[in-house]
Amino acid sequence: MENEPEYILDLHGKTTSECKFILDDIIESEDYEYIRIIIGRGLNSPNGPVLPYFIKNYLNSKDIKFNQSKKEHGGEGALEVFLK
Repeated sequence: MENEPEYILDLHGKTTSECKFILDDIIESEDYEYIRIIIGRGLNSPNGPVLPYFIKNYLNSKDIKFNQSKKEHGGEGALEVFLK
């Protein structure tokens, strides 16, 4: 059986500033080891996808491990994030 995330965070539709604030808060809280972040695929964004790139770069800059979610959990529009 696959482990389920302790928390599912839906950032779909948020600005990059909002996302940074929310993610900083979650990381600083140290409440979670494994979360799923819903980011969407950015297909309806007028200038193309923003959040997928921003969130991945943010996580990389914090040296936080993550993987793309399986299709049944959001596929390209979600990330499995390992905070500890």
